[in-house]
Amino acid sequence: MGMNARNYLYIRPNNMRMAKKRADNKLLTKKRLIKHKIPTPKLLEVFRKHRDVRDYDWKKLKGSFVLKPARGYGGNGILVVRNWNGMEGKVLGGGMLTAEQLEAEIFSILDGAYSINHLPDTALIEKRVVVSSTMRKLSKKGVPDIRVIVYNKVPVMAMLRLPTEHSNGCANLHQGAIGIGIDIRTGITTKGVFFGEITPLIPGTKTKVRGIKIPRWNKILKYAVQAQEVSSLGYAGIDIVLDEVEGPLVLEVNARPGLQIQIANGASLRTRLERIEDMQIPTVEYGIDLAKYLFAEAALTRVPDSSNVLHVLEKVTLYGPKGKKTVQAKMDTGAYSSSIDESLVEELGLADHPKKKRVRSGIGYEVRDMVGVTFRLQSKVVTTVASYTDRTHMKYSMIVGRHDLRGFLVDPNVDSKIIK
Repeated sequence: MGMNARNYLYIRPNNMRMAKKRADNKLLTKKRLIKHKIPTPKLLEVFRKHRDVRDYDWKKLKGSFVLKPARGYGGNGILVVRNWNGMEGKVLGGGMLTAEQLEAEIFSILDGAYSINHLPDTALIEKRVVVSSTMRKLSKKGVPDIRVIVYNKVPVMAMLRLPTEHSNGCANLHQGAIGIGIDIRTGITTKGVFFGEITPLIPGTKTKVRGIKIPRWNKILKYAVQAQEVSSLGYAGIDIVLDEVEGPLVLEVNARPGLQIQIANGASLRTRLERIEDMQIPTVEYGIDLAKYLFAEAALTRVPDSSNVLHVLEKVTLYGPKGKKTVQAKMDTGAYSSSIDESLVEELGLADHPKKKRVRSGIGYEVRDMVGVTFRLQSKVVTTVASYTDRTHMKYSMIVGRHDLRGFLVDPNVDSKIIK
């Protein structure tokens, strides 16, 4: 499908003026996503006037954040700041940015330096995405994202966009990022496009573009369709990033998504759109199931779509104020709640919970202390309260109880995953 067909057949009749205006404004889009409880990077500050900048206490900001123009386009005007101490921080490339320089950047945004038609703009600061370990291995620079084209509540096509040295950390294909097609049913990558040409490898590496499994794929599809629905756009491109702890986050909603996604998938976008054009899609789940049935890649039809099936033993990554730790845990449907070894509480700096738990053990009944804990099991992040005790005499430092196994199936006949 060409640009004229996209504009006249899909954008003009399906994307009303007010919906496009809202999608072009990152701040309005973010507020709408937050209102409808669709995960998106946390909004920290908003600057609408020069006075707002001059009066702001930069010591209120800590750690890492991203500065963006609300009406910017093509990735222009976006500034990633790390290790901010209230006076200065590091920017991409290793240079330092002072508070005065940061204010100057915001003034440029307010004056319309990066906005469409150079009209006065709004600047927003949001929490920096901590790229998931899976995505970080694929792209050493910048933040990779996943673009999903959604039409009529159906995700019709998707691709992974990886920043490269050529794109200077930006996930924009026109600036030199690589686009990799994704099978809608399985979330497995298929083909790659780099500067308009098919490529079998990620540039600068020996990594094949085909066969990469995108984590939390069903969640990504769900958030993409929900974002399209609340945006009031009938035809939209939804950009989603994968955060290490928070999982999929909707970054942007695009009213005029590009067309190189067709090359990355080796498929016609118009053909897929025509197949669902007159269908009535009652729910988000229905639209996703329909897409998986209609648009599955033929070569991947034998790959099982069973991401919710667990082994008896699974790798679990626990997170705490002092870092993270991956352990081998037993999926124990006989236990209601989860339990961890007391050494993990100290190592990760986990905070005690006021609740106590009476449990039955090999020596009878005992009362155990509880602790708040967040852990990742496959592609799901679970926040729960677990008991803890000395498990050094036990085989596993953690068991996951059925309360925290909701949404999963445990198959005792599936071989266990062993940590190497």
